[in-house]
Amino acid sequence: MRYRTIYFSATVLSLLVCVCVLLTGSGTEEWEHQHLTALPKQECSHSGEVFCTHLPLISIDTRGQEVPGVTMEDKRLITTDVQIFDSETQNNHLTDTPTLTLQANIRYRGNTSRYFDKLSYLFRTVDENGEELDVSLLGMPEGHSWALNGPFLDKTLIRNYMCMNISAEVMGYAPRVRFFELYVNGEYQGVYLMMERVSRGDDRVPISKYNEGDPFTSYILRLDRGDEPVNALNPFSEYAMRRFPDTLTNRYDFNIEYPPKDLLTPEIVRYIEEDLSQIEKAIYSFDYDDDVYGYSNLLDVDSFVDYFILNEFFQNSDAMLYSTYFYKDLRSTLSVGPVWDWNNACDNYMEEIHDGTGFRMTGWYMYFMLLRDENFVEQIIARYRFLRQNVLSEEYLMNYIDSTVAYLGDAVDRNYEVWGYSFDPDQLTEGQYLEPKSRNPSNYEEAIQQLKNFLIARGNWLDQYIENLRQYGHESRNKRYNH
Repeated sequence: MRYRTIYFSATVLSLLVCVCVLLTGSGTEEWEHQHLTALPKQECSHSGEVFCTHLPLISIDTRGQEVPGVTMEDKRLITTDVQIFDSETQNNHLTDTPTLTLQANIRYRGNTSRYFDKLSYLFRTVDENGEELDVSLLGMPEGHSWALNGPFLDKTLIRNYMCMNISAEVMGYAPRVRFFELYVNGEYQGVYLMMERVSRGDDRVPISKYNEGDPFTSYILRLDRGDEPVNALNPFSEYAMRRFPDTLTNRYDFNIEYPPKDLLTPEIVRYIEEDLSQIEKAIYSFDYDDDVYGYSNLLDVDSFVDYFILNEFFQNSDAMLYSTYFYKDLRSTLSVGPVWDWNNACDNYMEEIHDGTGFRMTGWYMYFMLLRDENFVEQIIARYRFLRQNVLSEEYLMNYIDSTVAYLGDAVDRNYEVWGYSFDPDQLTEGQYLEPKSRNPSNYEEAIQQLKNFLIARGNWLDQYIENLRQYGHESRNKRYNH
């Protein structure tokens, strides 16, 4: 396949761009990108009947059990046997001695993706007693909670990978991601992405650990469809109905992701609820931009600036609606992030066309008020202009796509030997394709070109209209409550 033949030249070009970015400074520490750091694999001389891949390879044996989680209500887990093949010097085969053998509790995961033919998995590593076991997987720092994301609606296979890594370059951290190929019970499942799940840790979300029995704590929150009553929050924005100014009801809910459910007490829930409410009241008050009482003393403003730019640039339909995280260290301010789930980004949302124009987050939670502050708007404009000179530049993005596709190589062909029918929406059930059907690419090359065309169009539009954000902070009827 031609992607393998251009791998080295595309990688060298992308590395040169990365070096230039690091020299000019993106405001973050260096981040590891799998397609740039993976060593070239050796050619194999075995017969074509032996499965062979230059990507890491994972094989899961469910011990004859059906995988639970077909519905969102089913949160059962089953224990499975896992073999991981991840050689640094040669291609990987199922006949090799595994690099790592372990046990993992799994179930299906996702929201709309739970109903795709190619399913994603929650993956928790455990010891022989079923207790959480922190291990390093595919070169990532130790952890026990992962997501095995199976790109299906995203025909490029790379949206999550690209957007996660670029977000990490901008914000300093995003869940790490690694491509691999997956077998389940001896059947090939295609190209997958292993993703760190959002969790506390020195190498993940940098907040202090909860001391059991302490009435105060650092925390991680998730804004989504809601989870369970035990970790649900009812902050100021919930009962005041100010989260979504254009609606009469709140469609989405806050849940506590950390501390974990088994350590939550009514006192801790109340503390987090009151702490978040205090922040919300400052944002939604007449004094929202006051030097003493305003939001700037309570938020990590840089994180809110970067989060806005990234999600607007990639036109992520889920931002501030689903899969939106916040975290706060006990001794610090509230940050938004880390980012999560880019499958619907870059005009890949099933029911809504994103043509690269317009702003979508200006009326959503917190940003409805933040954008009334001229200083916040000017920070967005300046930061956007800076990022367009490096990790959000057209040159960087096009090179990033080309070098990632080249790295995947013939794994793309193997993936679509199984899932190739998904390019034809007439062979899919409703909810597994973009609407109208004419939006769906007919092959992989077309899918990649669509992604490139979107990013070029989006960058050009924002270059021309980013200053239009000033209208939200202008002295006008939009600021009738400004002091």
